[in-house]
Amino acid sequence: MTRLEIRVALWAFLSVVLIGGIACAMVPFGAIEEALCCIHLEQAERILAAIQLGYGQEGFPSDDVLRLVERLVENPSSSGEKESILLILAMALENGLPVDGLLSKVFEGLARGVPLSQIGIGLQQRLILLTQVRDLFLDKRIFVVPSGSAQSIPSALPIPRFNELLTNIADVVGDHLEGGGSARDGHALYEEVEKRLTALQGVTLLQADVELVLDRIEPADLTRVALAAVS
Repeated sequence: MTRLEIRVALWAFLSVVLIGGIACAMVPFGAIEEALCCIHLEQAERILAAIQLGYGQEGFPSDDVLRLVERLVENPSSSGEKESILLILAMALENGLPVDGLLSKVFEGLARGVPLSQIGIGLQQRLILLTQVRDLFLDKRIFVVPSGSAQSIPSALPIPRFNELLTNIADVVGDHLEGGGSARDGHALYEEVEKRLTALQGVTLLQADVELVLDRIEPADLTRVALAAVS
């Protein structure tokens, strides 16, 4: 099994776990608020407000947010470095972006013993990628509709399906850049995106959604997304 295939299989497993976790009851907001009190934060109100906003978003992984805060409390890094991580998550929540991929990236870095300052740099890039891919979807007329609402057009997807596509594409581009790949190599980016989405087809992604995205985006689109993250 190649390294890429291992990464795809791992992401599929994690996605299934995350989706399964959504069905569970959310942890109380007060539990996260109490845990955050253990970190000296200059912008505590903004971070708490963003997390509270997240509770109104479908599929918000409150249990993972609490776990992250608890891990940060235990981390020997400075409060400022911890706050930088939390502020990036806050910005994502303020802009209605899914944070599952961001959380996974932090946990991955913590498990590898990566300094928080370095994790923050990578996390900032992932935030830019999420924003750029969402804008790309909108440019390609791939929209969001609340779950349970009637789909007036085939390209209007329920939030969980839209976010799953968004997160996966942003992660593929991010992995490509972190692995030393060129932001200008749109064809390589497209091939990697196609491989990831196809591997997850029937696992966490619907075939119709994969076909919708692959039919509408082009290598040049992914080049623009990648360049925005490294400029």
